Amino acid sequence: MSEKEFGIFAMALKTYFPKDNLFPNKQSVDLWYRTLNDIDYKTAELFLQKWVATNKWPPTIADIREGCANITQGEMQDWGKAWEQVEKAVRYFGMYREDEAYASMDEITEEVTRRLGFKEICMSENIQVDRANFRMIYEQVIQRKKTDRQVKPDVQKLIAQVSQKLMLK
Repeated sequence: MSEKEFGIFAMALKTYFPKDNLFPNKQSVDLWYRTLNDIDYKTAELFLQKWVATNKWPPTIADIREGCANITQGEMQDWGKAWEQVEKAVRYFGMYREDEAYASMDEITEEVTRRLGFKEICMSENIQVDRANFRMIYEQVIQRKKTDRQVKPDVQKLIAQVSQKLMLK
């Protein structure tokens, strides 16, 4: 969003939450803008409309980034729905059509299922344990993906560069 659009967005925030001391100085406005300027204005506006209808407090930068990511990329599926995909694939494809089973799953469900092993799930003698392991891994992957999609791409690139330099030492 442009600086002008952010100014409109910031004024809306101040108007919706007049008791809170939002943007007390120019530096705070600049910091918020630098952190949110990669978000489309229409998306931010939609987020704010939803936020004020469902919350009694002002959003943080993290709330805004998460909400806008959910608008543009969709909400993340919960692990229960993902496990249903695995169960359906086991019933429909069985252990001998593993590639077709993976093709029937969304990206995250496939990643987690590959970690556990599709054939191992098919032959499991204790599916409750496999289900619990699936849930644990799925929630970790979802958390990592949520974080990745909330952080600005240029910040992600810088983090990767710093990490790469540290690994080379």
